[in-house]
Amino acid sequence: MIRKIALITVLTALVVPSLALADGPVNLSLFTPVQTVKQDQSVTALRLSLIYGKNVDTKGLDISLVGVNSGNVTGVAFAGMGMVGGNFSGWQDSWLASVTQGNMQGLQTAIYNQSGLGSSGVQIGLVNVTDDFSGVQLGLVNIAQTMRSGLQIGLVNVIQNKEKLKLFPLVNWRF
Repeated sequence: MIRKIALITVLTALVVPSLALADGPVNLSLFTPVQTVKQDQSVTALRLSLIYGKNVDTKGLDISLVGVNSGNVTGVAFAGMGMVGGNFSGWQDSWLASVTQGNMQGLQTAIYNQSGLGSSGVQIGLVNVTDDFSGVQLGLVNIAQTMRSGLQIGLVNVIQNKEKLKLFPLVNWRF
């Protein structure tokens, strides 16, 4: 099945370069720039990147070995490593790292999770890092520069904007 998908993706990307659409509904990518929707455009339904895919925004389902968006993502993203330059809303699931530079609204799961200002939801991983968060962090190491309200459960829990007990083992909270 995976071989068939790989073959279809490669043939589509190499044989039919005219499929490069502005804000296309489906992006099939071997690696950037060998993809059906150009990297400076957006995907509105499905992005399948076998090795490396890059677009501006993605709405819908994103399945990538390495998936990069310079803009925003709304939907579900499964990747080996997922990186979002803007905001993420939905479920960002990666084997290695789920990184959102803007705000993350929803669920982030990976070995390493990172989110930016205004994030809220749940982070589950070995290491969870956030600039500004409201919600639950579950991992071995949880670090929040600012926790508006929420709970950290892990071996090492750090909430920088607390006056007392910024570092606490097992659980830490701010409400």
